[in-house]
Amino acid sequence: MKKNAKKQLQDATWELIQKKGMKALRVQEICQLAELSKVTFYYYYKNKHDIIENVLKEWIDEKLREAKDIMYQNTAFNIRVLDMVQWKAEFVKKISPVFLRELYESGGSYMNLLKDTMGESQKLMNDFFTFGKENRDLNPDVDISTLIQWMNVISDATIEGKFDTLFDDPKKMHTQLSSLMLYGMMGNREEKT
Repeated sequence: MKKNAKKQLQDATWELIQKKGMKALRVQEICQLAELSKVTFYYYYKNKHDIIENVLKEWIDEKLREAKDIMYQNTAFNIRVLDMVQWKAEFVKKISPVFLRELYESGGSYMNLLKDTMGESQKLMNDFFTFGKENRDLNPDVDISTLIQWMNVISDATIEGKFDTLFDDPKKMHTQLSSLMLYGMMGNREEKT
């Protein structure tokens, strides 16, 4: 029962964060949605900040596991890159704008958690692309930092809907953008004689 109660509180907190953000969140609302008492809440958590930090850590850990699963799956390197771009776009589209804005504007432990996560994510991407270069899956002339920045720009533009008017089908958009990113506008780099 105790594990179930804790999970109910976490699920309710996550749902309310997505709807209202972190600032407007109240312990009473968490308890009502979880259908548990405040006594149960305070058995597990000191206050709303304690549960928010716990929920954020678990959410971030889950997202990093998902990214690692994609990076280390047993498929061709280019497929993994495409899967990472798609994963990032879907991941960010599911996040409430209120929550995202508050997370970036927050100070203290939430911001430190976000910075740590971004650092770990950048390291993962760097290691992934370094592996790709070492195995000749990537163009040896491509700078990894530039590549990661370019992927972020494309993902952000996709998330913001900047390509929506060009495509009537999200799969076509994904295929076109991925093809451009992976193969460039010139396609095959071998010189023709």
